[in-house]
This record gives sequence, C-alpha cells and structure tokens, in this order.
Amino acid sequence: MKIEEECFGWQKFSPETVKAFVERSDSFALMAVNGREILGTALGIMSDQASEGKIASIAVLRKHRGKGIGAELLVACETEFQSRSLRRYSLEVETENEPAISLYLRKGYEAKGVIRDFYSAGRHAYCMEKKVSSEHSVQIKPY
Repeated sequence: MKIEEECFGWQKFSPETVKAFVERSDSFALMAVNGREILGTALGIMSDQASEGKIASIAVLRKHRGKGIGAELLVACETEFQSRSLRRYSLEVETENEPAISLYLRKGYEAKGVIRDFYSAGRHAYCMEKKVSSEHSVQIKPY
C-alpha cells in the first residue's frame, strides 16, 4: 500500500478495496515491478453488459515517474479490457495532472466532461473515454 499512500495520501483506496479488485472476476489489479521492487500499480473494473472497462487507478512512485511506467500500465489495462472484447474505456484524471492527461490524449482518450470537486473541494476531474472499433474482431465464447 506504499504506492497508494504516496500517490493518493488520505484519498487512497483502503486495503479492503484493493483486495476486492484482486478477488473479483470483473476487476483486476496489476503491478509494474523491477525485481522485487513495486514501481507502480493499476486497478480496473469491467462490465461485459455495458462493454466498458474503467481504469480506477494508475499510480507510479514519484521517483519512477517519467520513465514510461504509467504508459505500460495503461497498455496493460487496455489489454485486460481487450481480452473481454470491451469497446469503451474510461477513467477520471485530476485536471491539474498534466503528465497523465498528456499520456491519455496520446493514447486516444478524449475528455468528455468535468466533474467538479471530484477529488476534494476545488480539485476537479476530467472524465476521459476511448472508444475501440469492433472492426475485424472476433469474440470467442464458450458454448
């Protein structure tokens, strides 16, 4: 939980919430590691019915930022969503988090709106979304 604490302070996910992301079949928790050191984490949740994957969190330790780890975690989240043939990916990002916003824009996300006071009073979030084409994709399901 060191990463949650460093990146999000009092707004971090509780250990119980992180455990739920690990245990539930409609969610996931990922780690970026170097040897035994955890550099970053990502949490996501998926809805087959809505064909949507939501990135709940991408966090990278301060000393490892700017090295592409956040981008790798983002791609890994999208890979999880693709494995379920989801067509829309979404996330919220603080409007002041320029490096993350820049990454999401480069990766094809669009700002769809603003949620005022999402993080706390005066700390707003962009709602961002990426739609994925279903062209040339085949979904394989058990019968």
